[in-house]
Amino acid sequence: MSRMNTGPSPRSIVAIAILLLVCTGLVSAYELSIYAPATIQKGKPLVVNGTSNIPAGISVDIVLSRSEYTTEEVARKTVTLQSNKEFSVVFDTKDLQKGQYKVEVPSIQGYAFLGGSVTLRIVQVVDRSDEVIIKSMRTQEMDGTLEIAGITPKNPNSGVQVEVVGPGDEVVFGPQYISTSSDGSFSLNVPITKAGSYEVSITDSKGFIGTYPFTVNERVETVVTPATKPANLAAITATAQASAEKPAYFVITGPKGKVNVSTSTGIDWVIEYADQRGTVQKVNSRGQVEPEEIAVDVSGDALFLKVYPYRLSDKGDVTVFVEGAERIGVATEFPPVFAPTATPTTKSPLPLVLAVIAFVLMALGKRYR
Repeated sequence: MSRMNTGPSPRSIVAIAILLLVCTGLVSAYELSIYAPATIQKGKPLVVNGTSNIPAGISVDIVLSRSEYTTEEVARKTVTLQSNKEFSVVFDTKDLQKGQYKVEVPSIQGYAFLGGSVTLRIVQVVDRSDEVIIKSMRTQEMDGTLEIAGITPKNPNSGVQVEVVGPGDEVVFGPQYISTSSDGSFSLNVPITKAGSYEVSITDSKGFIGTYPFTVNERVETVVTPATKPANLAAITATAQASAEKPAYFVITGPKGKVNVSTSTGIDWVIEYADQRGTVQKVNSRGQVEPEEIAVDVSGDALFLKVYPYRLSDKGDVTVFVEGAERIGVATEFPPVFAPTATPTTKSPLPLVLAVIAFVLMALGKRYR
């Protein structure tokens, strides 16, 4: 007896229907992909772009998280998808620590990301801001000029690109390259027209280094009497060549009070100065990467410094930065304060030794009589 043909099973009918829908384009996979740089310098904006075919009007979260040993959410942005299928968000990196981060899109209820969706990107934040040491005052008084001075030891006899952005995100200088000296020092005066917050961005041939904030306050007028004289607290500098055999001598003058003194880097420098009692003090607590620094009172007419390299084989230009004084210059004559003190003369012990020997011989002579 032959089996009656009852037709396709319900499961087969469903499979055929789905196949027909896919072939006719009535069913499509939703996709969303984000794009971010693999590496970014701290301080630069992190731009995350994306594309999606999810219907317009749907809101999507973009999450930035620190991704080291543990995951910690840092920031979250929400975008509403538009009909052009493209979106973009920007994260601020000024306050981020260097290290590994991830940008991702959490799952969206009701939509499954299929096909070629990419909802996670790894980003390395690189921080080079410690490669520049700012020596000028970060808070200055409005006098029409923003004074910028610093050292980048990794860029000697080269140059760095400087850009200055003022209040209202107005670019007031640059970007423009300025030269560096043999120890990486640089300085410039940027004309400004108003007080406020300024950001100085520095870049070298390897890329962005960092952004350094400055504050310019309105000038406060003071009444000057013969008994009072305003101190110039801006950082001033002087440069001279120094070696172990031929140290550099500097003289600092200005109003009585405490001054802050520091050296350039690149060579392990030693500073000598005379304290209020006239005793010569020696300072060498850092190395060639960090500047030597001292804070000392200028109690007389001048403060003399002696600067030379710690290693006998080193020599080069040393720049001395001073805050709180009026002037610093290279001494044209040898400062007497560093003259070697006379070694006190001591009497020869020979007569005493001879007397002891004679006494011993006399004692032995009496013994053997």
